[in-house]
Amino acid sequence: MRDMKIKLIASVVLMFACSLANADRLLDAMPRTMNAENFILPHSTGGRLNLEDLRGKFVLVNFWTTKCAPCRAELTLLEDLRNQFVDDDILEVVAVHAGPDVVGVNEHLAVSPVHYPIVMDINLELGHWGIPSLPTTYLLTPEGNFAYRAVGSRLWNSPQMVDFLTRVFADYEETKAAE
Repeated sequence: MRDMKIKLIASVVLMFACSLANADRLLDAMPRTMNAENFILPHSTGGRLNLEDLRGKFVLVNFWTTKCAPCRAELTLLEDLRNQFVDDDILEVVAVHAGPDVVGVNEHLAVSPVHYPIVMDINLELGHWGIPSLPTTYLLTPEGNFAYRAVGSRLWNSPQMVDFLTRVFADYEETKAAE
């Protein structure tokens, strides 16, 4: 029993260290020809979110769980990032909780509220998105295609991330204008 507890603690520490190691990275490019499959998931406070309803904007889809400390910390960073682009109306953030812990999600949000949708993937139906670990975040284009992915936590509100995303959005607008 003691060995099992030590292994569990060691794996949690290792997971947290790996997440911190990725924090200074930005995003990894993905083939933009890959379409993100639509989902309709229940919102943590009721109602449902249809991903297709967000078409026309870039969407950051963050996969997380209440049992993951780096995941919980990212929610606030994503809120800060969202707030930096809110006037531009170009970016939406959606956090997808992996698993059925609605009570834990709502308890966390009571302490650290965010103003973007938190939806529940209770039965882990979105595993086909290729989520290797938590947190994992995808940036989708306004057409719903994958553009970038972040495996592990990121400093979403850092000046480098904001500048990077500003360039991504501007490059996209220039490309669309040239078409």
